[in-house]
Amino acid sequence: MKLLLYPKGLLEAAWRKDKKLYADGDAADPPRCLRCGAPLAPHLMVNALSRYVDVQICEACGMDEALRDAAHIPLPLEEWDAIKQGRLLRPQKSRDCYLKTTCGFDQVFQHTYTPPMQATKRPVSEAAYSRSDYDGCRWWTTWHDEREKKPAPELVKEIDEFQSALFKLPAFKTLDTMRRFCRYAQPTNDATEFNLYSETDHLYIWIRLITRFRDYNVYVHYYDKAAVEVKQ
Repeated sequence: MKLLLYPKGLLEAAWRKDKKLYADGDAADPPRCLRCGAPLAPHLMVNALSRYVDVQICEACGMDEALRDAAHIPLPLEEWDAIKQGRLLRPQKSRDCYLKTTCGFDQVFQHTYTPPMQATKRPVSEAAYSRSDYDGCRWWTTWHDEREKKPAPELVKEIDEFQSALFKLPAFKTLDTMRRFCRYAQPTNDATEFNLYSETDHLYIWIRLITRFRDYNVYVHYYDKAAVEVKQ
């Protein structure tokens, strides 16, 4: 299983193709800016290098990115014009799993229960969740199953594969690399907390990223798709 940040790879692949139009540094018919849709400058070096993906964007977008970066409110990659307008091919179904900044499974949170001795409600479809912290040298992870019911074998397999692939990403080498990676994640009302979402054949997945040191830094919640469908 391979985890990819959506739509970073699509944007960079599109730019590699667009860049070929700049023969000797100039383009007779410049491509459109992937971020806003406006034409890029005919001279390649006039365009700005994005701070978030390895592509060049128009001057106006370069300035907007700089201002947003200073204010810590980047424009999500999924809000770029090339993605919103469907100008790029969507990822095909494969063993690759995409990490996204928008939740596509709100129905998971419509059916909940309250575990014994707890005040917080949890989705009934939750198969398990992990809680990880970084101690300055390595990650430590504990697993939790509030229903005390072992997930089905196909769920266990996907959970193990996803968890392993997640922590093999360069973004999770240290807490500092995770902090930098959070610029691509969905922000929350707390400046130290972020969200990402994914799914496999049998699971919906919610990843909570918390950048505070000496705290639990990564929660990964796994929800059984079959259980969600039964409740609908």
